Amino acid sequence: MRIPLRVVKVGGSLFDWPELPAALDRWLGSQTPAVHVLVAGGGPLVEAIRQANRVFSFDEEAAHWLCIDAMGITAKMIALSLDHARVVGQLDELRQIVASQIPECIVFDPGRFLRKEEPACPGCVLAEDWSVTSDSIAARLAEVLNADELVLLKSAEPPSGSDDLRALAEQGYVDRQFPAFERKRFSYRFVNLRACQSGGE
Repeated sequence: MRIPLRVVKVGGSLFDWPELPAALDRWLGSQTPAVHVLVAGGGPLVEAIRQANRVFSFDEEAAHWLCIDAMGITAKMIALSLDHARVVGQLDELRQIVASQIPECIVFDPGRFLRKEEPACPGCVLAEDWSVTSDSIAARLAEVLNADELVLLKSAEPPSGSDDLRALAEQGYVDRQFPAFERKRFSYRFVNLRACQSGGE
């Protein structure tokens, strides 16, 4: 039986929650078997970069890449908090893991992928500005890997239960580029991880 590939964005808004490691572990354990590839949001590190950008008005593209570097740090933090996860930063290695068809949990450091590989991959190339967050980075990785599913773990339900991605982007629930991935082959869902109890979603 083929093991599916599930890309999971772990929202930065969850990084101030002491229960995150246990809740994430429970949620992963409640899902159907898959190769889980986690993409960590930037959390407080990105917020500090946003604040510095407001104060010092440096180039938006430079701020984008500082945020990507911050995601490398949060990837390592997530991996350290989960007993069964490891960090991978090479797209080729990630593809080999997916091809192995062995269910496991990988935390992806997207720095090299976004700088060296993503711009040359077919599909929806990411902008290098504030319109892109870990939402679209996770979606782009799902597109490049031909994932079966994308899950965005967040701290709240979609506003008014809406599934209109453009409306969600306008309300700030997802980033501004995320609606471009609406018609991709992978399915997607939003999960309020803070609301999940021991039984998962």
